[in-house]
Order: sequence, then C-alpha cells, then structure tokens
Amino acid sequence: LSNVSSDIAFVIHVGTTYGFCLMKYMAAERLGIAEAIPAYLNPKLKNEDLLKGINFASGGSGYDPLTAKLVKVVSLSDQLKYFQEYKEKIKGIVGEEKANFIVKNSLYLVVASSNDIAHTYTARSLKYNRTSYADYLAGFSSEFVRELYGLGARRIGVFSAVPVGCVPAARTVHGRLKRKCSDKLNEVARHFNVKMFPTLEALGKELPDSKIAFIDVYDTLNDMIENPKNYGFEVSNRGCCGTGLLEVLFLCNKINPFTCKNSSSYIFWDSYHPTEKAYQIIVDKLLGKYIKQLV
Repeated sequence: LSNVSSDIAFVIHVGTTYGFCLMKYMAAERLGIAEAIPAYLNPKLKNEDLLKGINFASGGSGYDPLTAKLVKVVSLSDQLKYFQEYKEKIKGIVGEEKANFIVKNSLYLVVASSNDIAHTYTARSLKYNRTSYADYLAGFSSEFVRELYGLGARRIGVFSAVPVGCVPAARTVHGRLKRKCSDKLNEVARHFNVKMFPTLEALGKELPDSKIAFIDVYDTLNDMIENPKNYGFEVSNRGCCGTGLLEVLFLCNKINPFTCKNSSSYIFWDSYHPTEKAYQIIVDKLLGKYIKQLV
C-alpha cells in the first residue's frame, strides 16, 4: 500500500462514531495519513488541525432523520452543512486551488445505519416492516452520497450495516433469557446491504470521476461473532465493560468494578462497540479488498 497514501489527501469521516475506530485504523495505522482524526466540533480545534483530516460523525446519528432527533445528536444533514463550512475555512487557510484539491482527493468514509436499525426501527415499525424500512434507509443513504458528491467528494466508501441484532445490547433487549441474536434486526441489516450494493454500483457509473465503494463489514463481524475462537477471542455475546450487557460510552470507565481485565479476549468493548483488537482484524480483512476501488 506504499502508493496509496500518496494518492489520498486525507480522510474525512461522516455518519456515526460506531465506525470511528475503523476509520482511525484505516487512516492512521494502514494508510499512514494521520495518527488521529480531529472532531470538527472540538472547540480547541486549530487551523492546522483542519488539514489533518476531519471527523464530522456524531454518536447515535443515522440515515433516518428521526434517529438524530431521538437522541439529540448531529444529524447527517447538519454534518453536510458543517462540511460546507469546513470547505470555506480551508480555502481561507490554503487558498481555493489547494482546498479544492484536498476536497477532491480526500477519502470519505460514511458509517451509518446501525442506530437506525437498533433503535429507530422500533419507533417506525407501525409504518414500516423489515423490508420497507431497509428500503427507506437505503434511499436516504444513496441521496446522502449524491449530496456529498455534489459538494466535491469523489472517493466515497460507504460501510454496510453490521449484524446489529448480535451486539450485546440487542441480545439483552431482544434475546430473552438465552440472549440470542435478534433475527429481526439482522434481517433489516441484511436487506439494507442487499439494496445498497447495486445502488452504489450504479451511482459510481452515473457520477463522473467518482470512485464509490460499498464496504461490507457484516460478513466479517458476523463470522467473528459466530466463530470467536477462530480469531483468538473467548467472549462474543457480552462486552468487556461492566456487566457487558447494556453499558455504553460514559458508563464504561476504569472505576467500574466489573470491567474485564483483558479486553483482547472480547469482541465487544461495551454492549455496542467492538474492541480495538476486533477493529484491527476487521480493517486487516477489509482494507486490501476495498482500498483499490477508492484510489
């Protein structure tokens, strides 16, 4: 991959923070672009930080506009507005020509759908069934890619839905006493993926000078969950943090007395997000397969 980083200005991440570590390892450890991708809304952000790649993603957001409203986070439409604002800022820093080069040659990673399927689908279930809701999300996803392209993006990697029905929180909420995976949620995820692959392929042919790839994370993560020992894991149905059943984010910290001592034996760090080891395995499997489609 020695020639890859020279072809990419840097990485811009939009969507939800579920994919932040995937983006981190792809950008920093594998592409050698930056060690850390700063958050655009960080109040301490400096001008030079804007030229290292940028992260617009917001934890809890999704393609469905209702998702961001339910948890009061930054919606994808607002992330696009911040991106437009960002473009003007870098023009002021490096000039219009260099700014246009950066926007055109950056790698855009779009990671969303998990929160839509895990949370908002239930709120929408009176209006949509599993198939129609997946189609609904796919429509928003393809439109988002069009809008991103319209703002100058050309290299766009769109991540698939993950087997969200098998994350520890979904097992706890939907899996009853045995905490089995939720087939209902996984079916929505699979249908979304089946819909998105040809849609993005068609967009790539339609939009001039674009390189658009659908990055399938579902199969890799699902195989890890079903066959953890093949990947060096011992636990796949609960997170390392706390009880591993429902805790996420701020509930996961060093003072929680139940947090495991060896996170590398777990696929999930909390009840929703994978561990660093799991992310590294996923990136190792995905990068060689998809990066050539984007450079």
